[in-house]
Amino acid sequence: MIAATGLRWILTLLFCALTVYGLWRALAARSHPWTARLAHGLHAVMALAMFAMAWPWGMDLPGTPQVVLFSAAAVWFVPAALAVPGVPGPRARALANALPHTVMTGAMAWMVAAMSSAMSMGAGGGGQAHDMPGMDMPAPGATATMTLDGTGDRWGAGVLAVVLLALALWWLAKGFDTGRLAPRTTSGAGPDGAGPDGAVHAAWDLGCHGLMALGMAVMFAVMT
Repeated sequence: MIAATGLRWILTLLFCALTVYGLWRALAARSHPWTARLAHGLHAVMALAMFAMAWPWGMDLPGTPQVVLFSAAAVWFVPAALAVPGVPGPRARALANALPHTVMTGAMAWMVAAMSSAMSMGAGGGGQAHDMPGMDMPAPGATATMTLDGTGDRWGAGVLAVVLLALALWWLAKGFDTGRLAPRTTSGAGPDGAGPDGAVHAAWDLGCHGLMALGMAVMFAVMT
């Protein structure tokens, strides 16, 4: 989907790093609830899918399984956050922390569905990539190889780009604050954020969520 070589490689390195981090957190955090480990694994899968989507061969991957997976993950984040035992603070806070993940994962499902729909429209009409009814081919030197054609789809991509950018800034700011205050927390073992090590992990998690949202915002922006 990304035509600009420099931007494609920047996003590739970003999403590959996020994939490795998500897998590491999913496998290394054995003392954490299984829901937390699964959440890290889902973020790793989403980063891997975003990496693939930046390359031409990624557009050939089946879209329906991805839409089903990310739609189910978007719904799963809410009850998973409410069901984790021993979470400090009211359930309303857990729900508020889960909703951004639901939005980001749901946006991923929307992106795959929109691109798959546009591709299938072109294939069903017997057209080539350059005359797909659902997509536009930009001029040489453009950032994206193909962009959405429908007004509703382009507005949807634009709105999601703005929302994800806002989430990215929020997560990054929160991550910087958490990391800055981490040395001042009292020692002691516990879940993420309960001690110095947990605070550092929490800061890294927030930063990675912010970078994921930022990378997705760029991908949505080039779709418009």
